[in-house]
Amino acid sequence: MGILRQLLFGKYLLVTNTVSCGLMMAAGDVIQQRSEHWKKHCSDKKYFPSSVIAASPEDEKVTAISSTSAYGHDYMRTRNMTVVGLVQGPFHHCFYTILDKVLPGRNAKSVLKKTFLDQSIASPTCLGIFFVGLGILESRKIKEICEELKLKFGDTWKVDCCFWPPAQCINFIFVPLHYRVLYTNVMTMVYDIFLSYMKYDAHFE
Repeated sequence: MGILRQLLFGKYLLVTNTVSCGLMMAAGDVIQQRSEHWKKHCSDKKYFPSSVIAASPEDEKVTAISSTSAYGHDYMRTRNMTVVGLVQGPFHHCFYTILDKVLPGRNAKSVLKKTFLDQSIASPTCLGIFFVGLGILESRKIKEICEELKLKFGDTWKVDCCFWPPAQCINFIFVPLHYRVLYTNVMTMVYDIFLSYMKYDAHFE
């Protein structure tokens, strides 16, 4: 176990950080897709499970409607989210390594500076990678990608500013450097549920 930990969080830390970032992004999308399906189909009480045997023509209609709501996962969407996560991984790895060298220590002043730089540099960069990367993977035109950025970036970053500063204060104070990106990736999985929603399910006027 000690050797494995040395490999994952020592010699191959970059690989660990990159792969975990991709996997957490994928996990966040899977959870969001399940949530979307439940809201659209399973939360409506007028539908019955497709396994219920119809006892009348009216029941047959309800059963037929219910059977069309079977969950179908969009694997291409999850694949694209994973790829974007794999792209973000090396950036996270390098950013936190440099940040800890420039601002060593865990005193209040150092933590506040790290949190500020993380929110003003890393967060906008990762959101840019997210929206632009997915746009490219979906073969969208540059104009469409720019329009989506203009429409969604601001609101997404506002939520980002509420979620990440407290999470990163905990990160910079309590988490050792070699576990820092892994911690961020775990928190990212929670945040990626929101990102997946903003990308694929949010509607703006």
